[in-house]
Amino acid sequence: MGREVELKMKTVNYVLNAPLSKNYKIALLADTHSKVNPRILPMLQSNNPDMICIAGDLCNTSLSESPNVRDFLKEIVGIAPTFFSFGNHDYLLNRWDIEEIKKIGVTVLNDSFIRFNEEIVIGGMTSYFYHKCEKYDPKIPMALFPEVAWLDEFENQEGYKILLDHHPDNYDPYTKKRNIDLILSGHAHGGQIRLFGKGLYGKSQGFLPKYDGGVFDQKLVVSRGLSNTLPIPRLWNSTEIVFIEIKGE
Repeated sequence: MGREVELKMKTVNYVLNAPLSKNYKIALLADTHSKVNPRILPMLQSNNPDMICIAGDLCNTSLSESPNVRDFLKEIVGIAPTFFSFGNHDYLLNRWDIEEIKKIGVTVLNDSFIRFNEEIVIGGMTSYFYHKCEKYDPKIPMALFPEVAWLDEFENQEGYKILLDHHPDNYDPYTKKRNIDLILSGHAHGGQIRLFGKGLYGKSQGFLPKYDGGVFDQKLVVSRGLSNTLPIPRLWNSTEIVFIEIKGE
């Protein structure tokens, strides 16, 4: 599996316009699943992004069991300010892991936001599955819903608002109509198998997922991810690192 990722990874570039004072470049990483492709680091260095956004599923284990991930984070924080929000697989990161990630210099966004500069605010919506595991009680069935109350304050912030949300399936019911300028997602793995330019199956969306990868409404950017966890192979579906250039006025 690691060899498949290493051979087939590509870069994808999108350009969006925004009422900002200058241009910004965002590197979007999603779904590494503890597998750090050695090509990611030189690609980040050569593209010189203004920020690196990790939209969930960084690890499949605790950080102590993924020393390659720790080393990778130490490298990328030296390239650009790095932001991380939790995906469904990140529930295995314990509180000590999270503190270690923060000490490395990564900004952890757990249903929270932070101001990047005078004109950009960055938020991170935690996976509903992560919340389920935090509160898990086998005697109490739990519906899977994200925490959205904090978005009220986030969308009322002045400036260009970027939201890291691992789940593109949150877009239609929760974030599409909100005053959020850019949403960065992953999770769908490009639909696993792509036929005629369309993904066949996306986690949480089912067959023929609507948001399998690409740009939607000039607002939602979905990465096809950097690895794989399903027993279904990725066919005609390269893993990818996404660069988004935001062109200011």
